[in-house]
Amino acid sequence: MNYVLFLGSLVLALALARLVRSADDPDAFGRTCRRAWLSSAAVASATWWWLYVNRWATWYGALLAVAGGLTGAVVASAVGRGFVENNAAPSAAVRETVLAYHLSGDLKYPRPPRPKRAFDVVGALVGLVVTLPLWLVIAVLVWIEEPGPIFFIKNSVGQGGVTFRQVKFRSMRFGAERLTGPVASPAGDPRTLVIGRLLRRWHLDELPELINVLAGTMSLVGPRPLRTVLVEGNLAEVPGFAERHTVKPGIACTAQIEKYHIAPAERLAKDLAYIRNMSIGLDLRLLARAVSTTLRGERHRGQPGDVDGRRARGAVPWSTGPVGHGRGIVPGWKGRPTRPATRSEPGRRPGRPARTSPAAPTRTLRTGGRD
Repeated sequence: MNYVLFLGSLVLALALARLVRSADDPDAFGRTCRRAWLSSAAVASATWWWLYVNRWATWYGALLAVAGGLTGAVVASAVGRGFVENNAAPSAAVRETVLAYHLSGDLKYPRPPRPKRAFDVVGALVGLVVTLPLWLVIAVLVWIEEPGPIFFIKNSVGQGGVTFRQVKFRSMRFGAERLTGPVASPAGDPRTLVIGRLLRRWHLDELPELINVLAGTMSLVGPRPLRTVLVEGNLAEVPGFAERHTVKPGIACTAQIEKYHIAPAERLAKDLAYIRNMSIGLDLRLLARAVSTTLRGERHRGQPGDVDGRRARGAVPWSTGPVGHGRGIVPGWKGRPTRPATRSEPGRRPGRPARTSPAAPTRTLRTGGRD
């Protein structure tokens, strides 16, 4: 009888959601799907109570009634909008232009450490098993805030300049780039969902990328994949930008760990430093550092007013060396964070010159944003 309640609630939610065809109006569509779920859950729960009082249903029948209504509403929204949002897929011309930059004989493709693929597969499998319960919770929360696709496809540039489908949890409103076109998402983007801000804060929107690791299009550690439509401009403006695509892109990387928003030229320098020193030991240190900086919130120093990772006043709060932070992530680099000069500081001896930050570049190549 409990499973009859589940199926009945599911069918009722499907019927209620399809009564109003409002897929063209995002707000109306979301309200229709949510109301279909709540209405079916209410009817099924009332039925369950009557059956429970008469001892024809068990206590968990109420959970199945609510779950059935939610399942039916999710299916209805998937019919209207799809289960996966493939946003701003690049045209064939853009993909060919990006690929052409990587056909040069000057590019050298380094051989990855021999156990790297095995390390990626084992790590991805462990990550999937450990985080799988979170997937269901995240999917429900994303759908409740805005019924529609649960997953988001980011068309990114992989090894050799080939465009691949990077899978993420959707953290922005459905069709966020319908009016703006493909643009990088800055800090404090108003198009971001409330649950999306939490997912980005804890980098939980990146959990589905473990599927890409198993598929072989990504690695656990490597240069962060960027969207094809944005990489096209970076390739034309930053000399040697194609070199970061000589290895598989990764979920974690030096540039992402140190800065949430970063200029393309600085990103390239940090990625090349990783490629030159690539090893399993370095990957382990970077993964540990990624977890540590995420828990402490160090990967979110950028504020809404930041441009290319720099404060609007022109100060560069972090070193632009190959790795930064001076934590020894890449052997041989001893860079330390810098800070802008102030008028006076406690403990400074009179007459001692103030330390100043490195001068900011005179020309901004491209506004840095959420990759």
